[in-house]
Amino acid sequence: MIFLSPECFPCMLRQADLAARAQNASDGTRVALAAEVCGLLRDLPSRDEIPAVAATRLQEILRESLGTDNPFGPMKERILSRFGEMAERATGLVAGAPDPWSAAVRLAAFGNILDSGIISQEDMDREVASISADVREYRLPPRFRERLLSAERVGVLLDNAGEAAFDLPFLSLLSESGKSAWIGVKGGAVYDDVTLDDADRLGLSSYGELVSNGNRGVGTILELCSEPFRKRLASSGLVLSKGQANFETLVGRVPNAYYLLRCKCPVVSRAVGRPEGEYLLLDASGGHAE
Repeated sequence: MIFLSPECFPCMLRQADLAARAQNASDGTRVALAAEVCGLLRDLPSRDEIPAVAATRLQEILRESLGTDNPFGPMKERILSRFGEMAERATGLVAGAPDPWSAAVRLAAFGNILDSGIISQEDMDREVASISADVREYRLPPRFRERLLSAERVGVLLDNAGEAAFDLPFLSLLSESGKSAWIGVKGGAVYDDVTLDDADRLGLSSYGELVSNGNRGVGTILELCSEPFRKRLASSGLVLSKGQANFETLVGRVPNAYYLLRCKCPVVSRAVGRPEGEYLLLDASGGHAE
């Protein structure tokens, strides 16, 4: 499992300030918010806590202190305003690929860069501009491919809203394959993650059944999830879980899961033994997929 490390503390302060700036908060409000977050970090009941669980408490502070139910809303809207453009580009990169499943999974991993809670808008724009047809050269690990193609029911746990544009080719392949596909989303606004309302707005129901996890925790905190959602996880032949927070909260707890993410911080880098910035496809235990 992944636990709080020293690097998590400045990261959470930065997330809080990103939200404050997104809400055009005054310098005084930003300072007061930083002090409140420092209090949260000081008073955490245990250092043996998953970062995403602590970040869930951070989200509660942001909503209360900034007086909004959706602190990262303006960032999400900016990204979603380009959703159609990015989806078209993603579809074009996978179209005609010699191995569409491999290209689609690799592209879905690339999309994990669109994370307003960690990465600046400028860096996200630069990454999107740099994507190339190299995604077509990627090949899925054989064992993962076999499990994916043989599974009758496949769940995909989405992450950030803008990232979903790069998930569309994979979701489309699932839909066309005749599998019973479902798409897991958040039960309410948290960071810039996909909610049920977002998924409806983006037309994602065309690719599979939309299933809310019933809460607004960071990642997928099973103790907060609805019973129907937990049953859906357990009854699926394979669950592809997107993003770092989902990995933090689910690794080792969902035996049929694979994790697709970009390694964005030294904490996860140390845990999986891979360098920061690398795209990862991990098995249920957090090891490299085969």
